[in-house]
Amino acid sequence: MGYRPDNLSGLISNPLETEIRGGYFVLAHALVGVAQGASLSQQPGQGGVVARLVAGPGSWLRASVQELGQSCERDYILRGGTMEFDSKGPLQVLWTRLGVEEPGGTLILGQRTPDAGLLLVDLTFHADLTRIQLSIVFRKVTRVTATYDSVANVTLIGMLGNEMPGLDRNVWAVVRLPGNVCAFSSENSEKIRSDGGQSGLYMRNFVAEGSEDTYINVSKKQQTN
Repeated sequence: MGYRPDNLSGLISNPLETEIRGGYFVLAHALVGVAQGASLSQQPGQGGVVARLVAGPGSWLRASVQELGQSCERDYILRGGTMEFDSKGPLQVLWTRLGVEEPGGTLILGQRTPDAGLLLVDLTFHADLTRIQLSIVFRKVTRVTATYDSVANVTLIGMLGNEMPGLDRNVWAVVRLPGNVCAFSSENSEKIRSDGGQSGLYMRNFVAEGSEDTYINVSKKQQTN
């Protein structure tokens, strides 16, 4: 994989998306190429489809919370590449959407910085994607807590941490995914009971093994009708 933050020749455009293939790109530079093609300034296409920035095979797209706050673009597509978010962004609390269209991609949440912002990554899977295979990496975090709500059928990975005992440290982002993608069950997780004695909430801890980073692999075959 080449390192080329300023080389925009890897940007492949069609009327509704700009796909980055191969190399390393920072968001600020990648958006220059997008603006040149005016992809993201176009009106929605037929059926309400909007233009998108795509991390294609072999690409590594990096963006800080501060850069996200300065950009009007909050929708990204992961198509076999890597998407990395940095925490730098004082006083920034943002929500961004990341759609997975092909298995094998990677989502990285960088190391927490002293001026870290807060980020919610709303992660969804393409309807035609029958097999999910995604790696989620929390840099410099030795433990990450995930919860699954069986009533809402939603998984949250990454609790906002602090210095209190029992909470994850250095976690500055939360990833929300549809379904029970981490295979929560009574055997591998803790079921949290509510005051009424019934609850569909499961909790599970992921611990770093052999490094300072925590890796969570989402691998599941989607049910088809």
